Amino acid sequence: MPTVTSNNYLDMLQLYAAPQFPEVVIFQQDDAPPHYGNIVREFLDTTFPQRWIGRGAVMAWPPRSPDITPLDFYLWG
Repeated sequence: MPTVTSNNYLDMLQLYAAPQFPEVVIFQQDDAPPHYGNIVREFLDTTFPQRWIGRGAVMAWPPRSPDITPLDFYLWG
């Protein structure tokens, strides 16, 4: 199985994920190293200006905030 890199994560975002999101979506990602590569952050800044959450993002919410992870609290107690 290939390792996920910033390049193939960016390809996945560009080809599959981003085209399916509505324009008003706020995109959240975790701190996996491929997720905060410069090329990925540049793409997110362009595609989701001030609407993405993660390392290097303008938006910042505390981890596990009920405002951004309601299913964790609703489904798992």
